[in-house]
Amino acid sequence: MKYGVLSDIHGNLEAFDAALARLKAEGAEKYIFCGDLIGYGPDPEKCVQKYMQLQNKGLAVGVLGNHDAVFSHPELREYFNFDALRSLDWSEKQMNKKTVGNVSFLPEIVHGKNFTAVHGTPMDPIKEYFASCQQYRAAYNLWKGQVLFVGHTHLAFYMAGDENICHVTVVHQDAQVSLHSFLRYVINPGTVGKPRDNDTRAAFGLWDSTANTFHFIREPYDYAQTQEKMRKAGLPAFLVDSLALGM
Repeated sequence: MKYGVLSDIHGNLEAFDAALARLKAEGAEKYIFCGDLIGYGPDPEKCVQKYMQLQNKGLAVGVLGNHDAVFSHPELREYFNFDALRSLDWSEKQMNKKTVGNVSFLPEIVHGKNFTAVHGTPMDPIKEYFASCQQYRAAYNLWKGQVLFVGHTHLAFYMAGDENICHVTVVHQDAQVSLHSFLRYVINPGTVGKPRDNDTRAAFGLWDSTANTFHFIREPYDYAQTQEKMRKAGLPAFLVDSLALGM
């Protein structure tokens, strides 16, 4: 089975469409989403609807991100900066009540065939950033399957190891990784809608569970179109400008 693995769409429809088109061309049959369908970008309603169409067809599973969770867990607002809160408050006004409910009550963790998906970490699915081998060891017995897919950091990387040993590799370009059967992996595909590694391209991946490989993918999209929508909506200038800087 070939799974498209995506995270941190952040209301960026142009990047989302580009990622799905590339994954379809690469032969993706189903999709795994690691949270944050909304926040920052100008198309929260359309992005959530696009995900829900895939889910309703049985083609996708997804988890709750911290931006997705803020409407049902308002205490999370204290963790967001001013620009992020402005975009979230604006996003809520753009979505109908059903859409807000759909995105707010996604599960915090999903277990599938030989994989688990979560936004942050199994220890704290919403808030904690998965970024160290210490976390890998702490989480080792908390996920099911060979692979744990995560998001939240907006940086593509993978960790490989066992109960005692862990190695981290940060990925900046297209790369295909062979997943060895005697190791377990934490994989972050990067962010579709809000790159923060000085690369404007959408980041995501393709997991081939039969061949046991993961392909990290970068795909260009028309971020100028996204920026124009954001300007018209009056979203914060920093969020607009950041798309052209990959930050």
